[in-house]
Amino acid sequence: MFISSPLLLACYLLATGSSAGRGTGAERATNRSNQRGRGNDGRGRRGSGMNKGRKRYSRDGLKKQGSSSDNVSEIRQEQLSPLPPLTAPNGNRPLYFTCRHTYENTLIDEIYRYARQQGGSVSAMSPYPGLVRVDDEDGVIPTLYDPVYALQTMTRSVVVSAESIKGIAKEVVNKLLDGEEGEGVIDETSAMQKEEFYKAPKGALTIHPLVPGMCKGQSKPVMQHRAEKIGEEIGKMMKKMYVAARKATSDDDGNTIEPSERWLLQMMLQSPNIAVASLTRCCKTEPHAYWPNYLHPLGLAKVDIEEKMPSSAYRKLMEGIACMGISPSAATTVVDLGACPGGWTKAM
Repeated sequence: MFISSPLLLACYLLATGSSAGRGTGAERATNRSNQRGRGNDGRGRRGSGMNKGRKRYSRDGLKKQGSSSDNVSEIRQEQLSPLPPLTAPNGNRPLYFTCRHTYENTLIDEIYRYARQQGGSVSAMSPYPGLVRVDDEDGVIPTLYDPVYALQTMTRSVVVSAESIKGIAKEVVNKLLDGEEGEGVIDETSAMQKEEFYKAPKGALTIHPLVPGMCKGQSKPVMQHRAEKIGEEIGKMMKKMYVAARKATSDDDGNTIEPSERWLLQMMLQSPNIAVASLTRCCKTEPHAYWPNYLHPLGLAKVDIEEKMPSSAYRKLMEGIACMGISPSAATTVVDLGACPGGWTKAM
């Protein structure tokens, strides 16, 4: 259509709109939809399903690294430092002690004092909160040394390494009990321990799979699932060879007969491929208490009470009751001296 008058041309453009400046009606609807955050389908989605997953993968098809919140476990794992060296046959075996977080230096000082009193020296450090490692090349620390500030001990431990779960479990069992290191080398400590452990009765063995985060009371510590799987593999392997790893004997009424002795195997992952392990015959310190404590991993008893308490002091009482194996009944006479605000009294 040809319009000769400029005035008529201007009126026509105002009435219909310019395709060059504003686009067609369909294009304007699409632009408005995109400005409101909607895609071409008009239902709030940006494009079709062909774009799914692009944010998670690079152009090369490699999965992108997660955000900082996804890497919390990696950050927490890096706090374990330094990693221990692997133990050699007939070489020095480190000792590990657990304690309340923030009491690491106090425990280390206590261990140093004891070593000086015995006329020797040790090297102690804390690779993780609530965990203390001791290197005792002079042999001044007794096997069942029980420091005041220690909650648990891993005596004369071996440090092993393997890639898989079964590999770590196999290394732990071999290093602790086999004693044969190849080329005719026999680890004397493992050989002696194997001879003693063979005599242990049914149900004597308890296995504690551990990770460093448990020392701080973390509800979901790093590597916990892997440690539990390794513990299961260790149990399966040992049941085939040792009676102590099998189910305890029961009487005619189906009640479990208490074993005459207790053994504790503790395995703590230091990294996904490095583990520290110890096997100890527990010493009976009280009628129902043992050292190391085979009932509570890392010596940490569950002492929290859900209901509101006057104070937190009750936790010490509950911890003592749990670790000593005491079971007060309703008929037990208890005296709480200076009961204020009454945390102990309410717990009892």
